[in-house]
Amino acid sequence: MKIRNIFTTRFLLFLVGIGSLTFLTLVFVFATFPYQSNQPRPKHLVIENGDGLNLIAAKLEKLDIIRSRQFFKWFSIATGNLTNYKHGEYLIEDDVSVLDLVKLLEEGRTILIPVTFPEGLRMSEMFAVLKDNGYENTQRYDALSRSKSFIQSLGYPIPDKTLEGLLFPETYKFSKTSTEKTILKKMVDTFFHKLPDNYEQLAKNVGLSFYEAIILASIIEKETSVPSERTLIASVFHNRLKQNMKLQTDPTVIYGIKDFDGNLTRKQLRTRTPYNTYTNYGLPPTPIANPGLQSLMAAVKPARSSYIFFVAKGDGTHEFSVNYQQHKRAVAKFQKRRKSNYRSY
Repeated sequence: MKIRNIFTTRFLLFLVGIGSLTFLTLVFVFATFPYQSNQPRPKHLVIENGDGLNLIAAKLEKLDIIRSRQFFKWFSIATGNLTNYKHGEYLIEDDVSVLDLVKLLEEGRTILIPVTFPEGLRMSEMFAVLKDNGYENTQRYDALSRSKSFIQSLGYPIPDKTLEGLLFPETYKFSKTSTEKTILKKMVDTFFHKLPDNYEQLAKNVGLSFYEAIILASIIEKETSVPSERTLIASVFHNRLKQNMKLQTDPTVIYGIKDFDGNLTRKQLRTRTPYNTYTNYGLPPTPIANPGLQSLMAAVKPARSSYIFFVAKGDGTHEFSVNYQQHKRAVAKFQKRRKSNYRSY
């Protein structure tokens, strides 16, 4: 009798196991069939940060992407995706199975918008680019970029007063639901990823700290857009610093002027601000723009030269001089006879 009961129990367990396996197999097979919606594609699904499984399933059902929210929830839990779905905007272009949908949301294959930042923009100009691409909260970006606690949270050995100079100019791909913190962190992370590991040592080799090299790189970036000139421009500033000469560079003055109208006056050149390198010796207190890699490297690997002056020729390039007399002649030649198409950068 005892043996019979044991046999019966094992047989029942076997049947339950077979039944469970069959059920799970059917569920999995059902999950692989695309749901054929009667509504037109594509569909846009937006999962906000903090949306739970119930809300995600409800959104999918409302958009007619899935047949049953309950089945989607069961399948998500069975595959360990109770809280694994990534927030963002998704484009569902075709009829999709629950299995493929789960993979799509788990991997976070959201719509990514390319955003390109040219070299040499200020933070405020970068935030304007973000606004033009649909990321509207420019005041939030500005506040975070000057937030001591946020800058410290990034974990890099940098001053905690501003992110100016540390937002790397690059083409990024962001989701529409990317937060301001996520975007700023990505740009700073890219900055440190692009720099060589020995950048601090390279800066020390030319008498600069890590942060001073970034400040100088931002000035170089604003002074020239010609790649071949960057190391020469850098050499001029290094030579002036070594000789305890004022840098006397217009872009730093402009950075210190609130609501600059594009016309740099003599009065402004004589007005003391922390960024006026005509009235102050040494580098300004922070970078004045966000430099690209070439300018960052020029700051720590300047050309060898005796130049201490340069003047814009009007075609985007510069004339370099080793003394003031040469410089005066160059100014007379290139700036006192300006053409209508003259440009200094």
